[in-house]
Amino acid sequence: MDRQEVRETFDHFDEDDNGYIDREEFAEIMQALGTDMSEAELNIGFDSVDTNHNGEIDFDEFYAWWSHR
Repeated sequence: MDRQEVRETFDHFDEDDNGYIDREEFAEIMQALGTDMSEAELNIGFDSVDTNHNGEIDFDEFYAWWSHR
């Protein structure tokens, strides 16, 4: 998947168009991927993608994660 395709995926899940994936949007990504995760697992997953730990997944963080999953 090229960078533009990843951008389209990111934009699809960035439902409020604020340029970030929040925890709720991340949960929707996991659900769309067919991953049934507990709240604790979602938090661990989110924190591992949010590498600067600011509570939001920006596109670069998303791209790094999506490209290696």
